[in-house]
Amino acid sequence: MTSRGRVGEGVAVCEKAFIRLLEGGALVPSHFGIEPYKITAGVVSVEAGFDRGYLKKSRNSHKSLIARIDALREQTKPIERVKAGKLQILKFSAMENMLRIACEQRDAVLVQNLQLWERISDLELELSQKDSSNVTRLR
Repeated sequence: MTSRGRVGEGVAVCEKAFIRLLEGGALVPSHFGIEPYKITAGVVSVEAGFDRGYLKKSRNSHKSLIARIDALREQTKPIERVKAGKLQILKFSAMENMLRIACEQRDAVLVQNLQLWERISDLELELSQKDSSNVTRLR
């Protein structure tokens, strides 16, 4: 006997909590709508009314339930987290490339603008140096 009742009674309560979580009928508000891959032994323990560390791999009576929880997580995990990480790296790399191209384009336009400004200045100077009475300055 344990202080809470018969041996194995806690596991039965955890089994019911696990089923509730799978069916979407959680009692703990933070577990409402929980994704199956986020269900852990700790979540099941809390849903059953125990502390987070109640279910332990070292206890023979808990091994079966923990194996089912782990199998569920493995089956339902989202697109592998590794792939998601690689996807973020690829997106970041693409953004860096776009930034590099934009900077190159900006620099090219700046050079063109400076060349045009210099050419206009040269033409204005040339125009002011000519002794022509029929040229009217627009500025």
